[in-house]
Amino acid sequence: MINRLRLVSRGLAFRIAALLALALLPIGIIALAQTLQLIEESNRRAEASLLAMTSKAAGGEEGLIRIGFGAAQALASFMPAIRDDPELCESTLNRFLKDSDAFSFAGYVNADGILACASAGGGLDLSGSERYQKMRDKPRPRTMMVRESEFSETSVIGIFLPVMNGSVYDGHISVSLPHRRLQRAFAELPGDRPVDLITFNEEGEVLTSQGGLDDVELRLPQGRPLAGFVGLPQTAFTGRTVDGQKRVFAVVPVVSNLVYAMGSWKQERLAFAPGAINLAMPVLFPVLMWLACLAIAYLAVERLVIRPTRNLRARMLLFMRSRQISPPKGGRSLSTELQEIDETWERLAGSVLVDEARLEDTIHDKNVLLKEVHHRVKNNLQLIASILNMTIRKTTAPDTKTTLLDVRNRVMSLATLHQNLYETSAEGRVRADELLHAVVGRVLNAGLLRDGGVRLDLNFEPTVLYPDQAVPLSLMASEAVTNALKYIGKPESGKPWIMVRLSDQEGAMSYLEIANSTGEPLNVAIPVSSSGLGEQLIKAFAHQLDGRLETETNDGVYRVRLWFPRPVADRRRVEGLIRRGVSDASVESVTVAAPPSRSGQTDRRRGHC
Repeated sequence: MINRLRLVSRGLAFRIAALLALALLPIGIIALAQTLQLIEESNRRAEASLLAMTSKAAGGEEGLIRIGFGAAQALASFMPAIRDDPELCESTLNRFLKDSDAFSFAGYVNADGILACASAGGGLDLSGSERYQKMRDKPRPRTMMVRESEFSETSVIGIFLPVMNGSVYDGHISVSLPHRRLQRAFAELPGDRPVDLITFNEEGEVLTSQGGLDDVELRLPQGRPLAGFVGLPQTAFTGRTVDGQKRVFAVVPVVSNLVYAMGSWKQERLAFAPGAINLAMPVLFPVLMWLACLAIAYLAVERLVIRPTRNLRARMLLFMRSRQISPPKGGRSLSTELQEIDETWERLAGSVLVDEARLEDTIHDKNVLLKEVHHRVKNNLQLIASILNMTIRKTTAPDTKTTLLDVRNRVMSLATLHQNLYETSAEGRVRADELLHAVVGRVLNAGLLRDGGVRLDLNFEPTVLYPDQAVPLSLMASEAVTNALKYIGKPESGKPWIMVRLSDQEGAMSYLEIANSTGEPLNVAIPVSSSGLGEQLIKAFAHQLDGRLETETNDGVYRVRLWFPRPVADRRRVEGLIRRGVSDASVESVTVAAPPSRSGQTDRRRGHC
């Protein structure tokens, strides 16, 4: 997988896409920043809208509560003048309730906790109530929710205002707003009102609830106590209610630091959730646009550049393997630059074909001329051999006749060699196994008796050499086989034998071995002479091949071994061509290395031989 990713990362399409990604990244960042800024602005507007709707929805309660505080303040201002006259105080409070139907009770509680004056009668001891103790300990304006009033026996909102004598607590005024009056106000709210509207006092106690007071605790925000909003400016946030519903809440002050209103909406009713930025689609859109640009750029490069380039490479490989020029794919849809490259390559391929044709003609002419030279040399050598045969027949001296026979055999070996050179040579190389088979076979046929008493073991592995290696190898093998025929003997058991073997060794070496049995001499057609010329020729030919020569005689066997270097392919060049897709035949035809030059030294050795 990692290798595949590395291969893809080196591709032109990937690199262009990466560069375009870097080029488009600042634009994407700017678009994302602008989107986030737009979201922030939209959230601010949505928040302001929610707060305005909450204030509007709580307007009725705000008016009633403010009226209640105004009435309590008015009563507190003249209460010290009438509290000592119970009849006057009670009639004044009753007339106050009669003139305003918004209230259900009004009364004055003195500093000792006694209801000294009330619209429903006085004399009630309230010194043990929690409301009195709070007002006595911390005299300040308050609002409280009373689920069951002692006087109206219904749930009311109590408004309490202290009556001060200088800085000393001198009682407080109590005014009650019935909840039924607030419910009528809820019914008059507009259609875009909150699903639920709650008011609470500075201590976080719920005063009113549009949905009723029975399960109001379940509709409050989870983890956000109401007292935490006291003293804060109006705010909006998204959260979950105690019963797990996700809602948007807006809190506005109704009476600063005394009464607050909280409205809640279902989140899906709003385009943006105030207090939390919904980044899903706004952020995803510029990212998708960025990815779409990269995909379009990648596909464009793949279609306009990569695909035509791969097609051109495939056509080049086809031309390299089969010398065929296939037509391009795409035609006129290719860009002008790629069309020019394609036309240039076709011209180059055509020029290569013309040069190869001319080179093949030249090589063919050279091969024909070379074969003609070998043929003429073979004919001349056969003519010399015929003259030597005529001379041998007229010669009566045994030594002269033996010498002439020896010369004739060598001349015939050379003639056979040249005949096989123009019959087996191809492209400047020679099949050494075929050449040795012909040369050794001629020597054996000329030297062995016709009774077939000698066992022959000939084994030639396919070996390709250059002519300047094949010629001395063949001549060396001819001399060694001639020597084997001269000195072959019959072993103590079995038939006499001659063995000739050519094989390839590990590395770049070839191996030639010629062996014969020794023992009782045989009467063969090769005359025995001890001039030592054959041994000298064998050493000279081995030296010309840059080979290592060994001879040994043991256990009734005489062996001649020769190790010599053969031409090998340039391994690095072969591996490089194989990686590029060159066929085996093409590699074989171009990678055989020429043998090292031995011009002057070789000529002198051949002259010596």
